[in-house]
Amino acid sequence: AAQARWFWMIPLLLLVTLMAAGGINADLIWYDELTSIGHAGGLTGPYSPLEIANSVRQHSPKHTPLFFELLAGWAALVGWHQAPLRCLPLFFGLLALAWTFRLGADFVNARAAFWACAFLGLNVFWLEYFHEIRMYSLQFMLIAALAWHYLRLTRQPARARWFHPLGLILTAALSLYAQPFSILFHLALGIYHLVFVKLSRTWFQLALAFAAAALLYLPWLPVTIIGLTAKFDTAFDAMSLEEAARVCIRLLSNGNWLLLLALIIAALLPLRAASWRRQLRSFWLLALLTLAILFLVNETVGLIPLRRSRYFFITWGMWALVIGAGLACFKPRWIAPLLIALYLASGFALRDAADYLSYQGTISVVSRYPPLADYVEKLRGKTMPQDYVVGFTNVYFVNRHGKSGKSTADYYMETLLGIDGTFLQGGVGADALATVMPNQLEDNPYLLFAYNPAQPPASFDLVTAYLQRDYQPCAIVLDEDQLHVQRYVYRALTCDRAYQPIYYDNGIKIVDKFAEYNAEAASVRVVTGWEVAHRQQLEAYNVSLQILEPAWGNVRQAPDRHLYDDVLKWYVQELPTDDLPPGDYRAVVILYDRYSSSAKVPGVDKTTGEVGGILPVLHFTIEE
Repeated sequence: AAQARWFWMIPLLLLVTLMAAGGINADLIWYDELTSIGHAGGLTGPYSPLEIANSVRQHSPKHTPLFFELLAGWAALVGWHQAPLRCLPLFFGLLALAWTFRLGADFVNARAAFWACAFLGLNVFWLEYFHEIRMYSLQFMLIAALAWHYLRLTRQPARARWFHPLGLILTAALSLYAQPFSILFHLALGIYHLVFVKLSRTWFQLALAFAAAALLYLPWLPVTIIGLTAKFDTAFDAMSLEEAARVCIRLLSNGNWLLLLALIIAALLPLRAASWRRQLRSFWLLALLTLAILFLVNETVGLIPLRRSRYFFITWGMWALVIGAGLACFKPRWIAPLLIALYLASGFALRDAADYLSYQGTISVVSRYPPLADYVEKLRGKTMPQDYVVGFTNVYFVNRHGKSGKSTADYYMETLLGIDGTFLQGGVGADALATVMPNQLEDNPYLLFAYNPAQPPASFDLVTAYLQRDYQPCAIVLDEDQLHVQRYVYRALTCDRAYQPIYYDNGIKIVDKFAEYNAEAASVRVVTGWEVAHRQQLEAYNVSLQILEPAWGNVRQAPDRHLYDDVLKWYVQELPTDDLPPGDYRAVVILYDRYSSSAKVPGVDKTTGEVGGILPVLHFTIEE
């Protein structure tokens, strides 16, 4: 019977996949997903496993590193594009349904297990997290696997094998490493074990197994304590008990609380039979205990704000199995699929509700971002490493630096497109523009000015005029109905200028360099664009810019800078020449070991072919 019922799981899993996969590449990355990518090393990495753990410890101590470690491994195979990254939580979500079916089929019956999976898999709010680059589908899967191992050992000890206690230990520990709030389900399971399971040898073995899981989590426990004390940020706007209950019911019911009430009543009716009571008691008790603990913690410390309604998921697996048992008891049997169809229709209505996005946090602002994915797709192959995208946005949040120091704009421009960029607020005025543009352009000499010609922003003319003060327009890179991109180049350069790179022996590069002598201002302006082969080099090397006389004597020097000290991507420096006597000079760049100033790094100027540790960027003459 279970095998026959499993056959019907195949079209259900396909339907769930179809419903969830629609969002894999439909929405832009939002802030929480950016955090996940950052911890996994997709923004400033690649990271080693230890570096991933350190990133989570430093920036997100409320979380744990398991999902980010898995995400980094997955990205090593498929790359950092949002679509393949989102396939990982989709995979975990489908495994969660498979474990839920196995849990119900083994401890209730196959029909109840199938309807539990149908109820869970067609819940629109839960499906949102099938394509979120977050850990919640992984957590759900591990909790379902933990419950299965526990019930196998307590309710079917004759069928238990040596590896089932090991499975219990691992799923208990890994569920905590996926999301520390899994402890709430552990507490429910612990209360159930203390109160409702008879003392026996197995009882003590399971207690030891949970103790072993706790020991496995012990290395991360101090981080979690810091996260839940010093960096706990949900108490100030957590929901009240009444609101939390209302939101939980609304989301679990797909927006139809009357239908949920009917299904709960239907799930109570089988309890009249002793055989059903034995089968369902565990799920009823675990569902009620987990929900009660969750509400109690929320009332005590303020755990669940509206924007984090996903924390209710920790209770949904057990409730789905309870409701699945109720659906399995309907006669005639066509009533159950009819109710599930009504449930799904209610879910579509809930998803269209005006307040629906409020349950998901700042994801609501993503719809107002510029079309960053289109920029990546349409500009790929048309850019140069030195380009810097300048576009417009209706929401400045797109530039907000996340926990890794990078923004959503950085993810699309740097990680996916391979260049840097920024986005200006479309409605900014002239005064504000004069303040923000110098900071946002960051002295980048090569710009890609991007905008929608069908709907130019209010500040378009102001921005264009500002750009043309210091930059000259060059070739049009892209000219489409909704995306126009034109290259602008700093006026000291020319549109057809060839780049002048320097490649150092250790893999560090100056991707381009130029300098100009201004006799009126009595200064030399040096611009160098830097790239490093790996992030450790940022700590190991310094840059020195100097002016040398013909006999190679140092007559002027800017303060030496560490590579990590705002040198990347473009390092711009003014060297005064007002007190230098007339004559010929050269401005030079030197890369040297931070811990030994005499250890200059050899390099080759790809334009002139000159090789050495001191390479010129400009020859100039001071007239009498």
